[in-house]
Amino acid sequence: MNKEDFLQYIDENFSCDGSAKRLISNILDYVETNIIGENEQYLALCELLNGTIGLSDAEIKKICL
Repeated sequence: MNKEDFLQYIDENFSCDGSAKRLISNILDYVETNIIGENEQYLALCELLNGTIGLSDAEIKKICL
């Protein structure tokens, strides 16, 4: 899923305040802009999102930037 779909998925399935959503959006923007390669982006997202709101590895794998 793309960034917008993922952020909507977060809204529908997790309890996050506005600050957490902005932080996740900024992480997605950073990875999309600065990291090339699908596998490298996945690894970066795992590092940056691990332990934040309870995302599973399978949920992170669905993100396509």
